[in-house]
Parts: sequence; C-alpha cells; structure tokens
Amino acid sequence: MATHQLDLLENALDSLAEALGKYEEGESGEHKAYKFAVLHMSHFVELIFKYHVAEKHPLLIYKDPFSQKLDRTKTITLWDAVNFINNESADALSKAFRADLEWLKRLRNDIEHHKFSMDVPEVRTTIGRLFRSLMEFINEYTNVDIASSIPKRIIATFTVLSNEYEFRLREAIKEAEEIEDANTPHYSSGDTTVVRLECPSCGNPTLVVNDQSTTGFKCTFCGNEESDDIPATCDICGVESIVGELDYWETEDGQMESRCYYCSGRHHAEKDD
Repeated sequence: MATHQLDLLENALDSLAEALGKYEEGESGEHKAYKFAVLHMSHFVELIFKYHVAEKHPLLIYKDPFSQKLDRTKTITLWDAVNFINNESADALSKAFRADLEWLKRLRNDIEHHKFSMDVPEVRTTIGRLFRSLMEFINEYTNVDIASSIPKRIIATFTVLSNEYEFRLREAIKEAEEIEDANTPHYSSGDTTVVRLECPSCGNPTLVVNDQSTTGFKCTFCGNEESDDIPATCDICGVESIVGELDYWETEDGQMESRCYYCSGRHHAEKDD
C-alpha cells in the first residue's frame, strides 16, 4: 500500500499551497472557496509556528516535554506557540498581527464547529494582511524559503499577497468591478450611464460612482474624486456632456454654473472670429 508522508515543514507548506489555491478560486468568483482558504491558512499558521518552536528543540513541540513518559500524540497549540514566540521576542508578533490571528481563530472555529457567515471583502483583506505579517515573521525569524516552495500554478497569487501595493491595487480593482456590476443597468433598458472610469490620478480603472463624493465618483485605490471624463449636464439647456467639455461660471449668488459649448457663448464667439 502506498503511503504519503510529510514532515512538519512540508505539511505546513502543503497547507499554504492549498490556502493560496482556494484563495485564488475565491478571487475568481467562487466565494465558498474562501471557507477552505481560511481553514488551510489556519493550519499553515499553526504548523509554521510549531516548526519555529521545534527548531529551538524538537521536544518543545510536545505538550509536556519534560514528562518521564513523553506522549508524542499531544503537541502544543497555536497559542502555546504564540506565547513561546512572544516570550522569546516581544516584537516578533505585533498587536495587530495577534488581532488578525484571533480573527482567524474565531472564523475557523465557527466553520469547524458551528454555522458561520463570511464578510467576503473582510476575509480577502484580512487574509492578505495576515499573510504579509506571516511572511515578515518567517523572513526574520526562520530559515524557511517560502517562495521557492510555491507551485508555479499559484505563484502569481503568492506574489500579489506578498506585496502590499499589488494587493491593495488588486483589491481596489475588484471593488471597482463589484461596484460597476451593481450599478450598471441592464442593456435592454437603454440606459448608458457611465459608472466606472480610469482614474487620472493613479491611472487605474478604479474611479467609480460614489454617493458620498462631491463629484459623484471616487477612486477605490487612491481616493481621487476628480476627472474631466465624469458625466455632467449643462445647467442652462440640460444637454448631457462631461466635466472637461463644460465651462463653469460663477453666478450672482456665488454658485458655480456649468454651461455647454453653445450656452457658454463659445459657439457664437468662434463664429464671429
């Protein structure tokens, strides 16, 4: 009979690969895959911390390492390992990192033992933040080369999660896509309202409709609210246009009034010239 054996580190890296694969499925629209990304990521965190402890001495991974009859079936918990790491170096795990670990623990327990609900954007961002914190810990406190162990099929996801800028950009684009999907009218309605534009500030397709913005649009990546391409109407005749094609006049009461090519007088001025 064939057997499949993995040592502690191999087991950890295998769970990481599974977590990244499920995360990738979730990013592709299969939201239930995030459930398994959470479970596999939890397993990876626990095993990589246990690996760190075992590297100090292999017996420290067991529940009672000083017992005369060592029980090798009972190992320390994740939080035993966290306490060990904190006692070893107070700065190794930040308060924010520990808060994310608590979040992961609660969600994992709900998934394994009870009904659960997931705020998908929160799951995405917290897993990303947690992963980067883990990578910082691994790079600084262990001798593990994670990158070389990642299968080629998920290396792109590993790279995005490892890089805060790339992760933020990917999340911003995904948020913009979701807002666009939620606000784009059905083609049969004949409504051609623009809901998503390229942001002139950061150059990404992330400037989307936003009720809280003074311009009606806001970039999900850089927060910019301005663009010459934002839809606008002439306050005089009501013709539809864009911000960059209108002229703006201050009225007697101090308000700004938008005027199209004809209502601004430009048409007549150019004819006279």
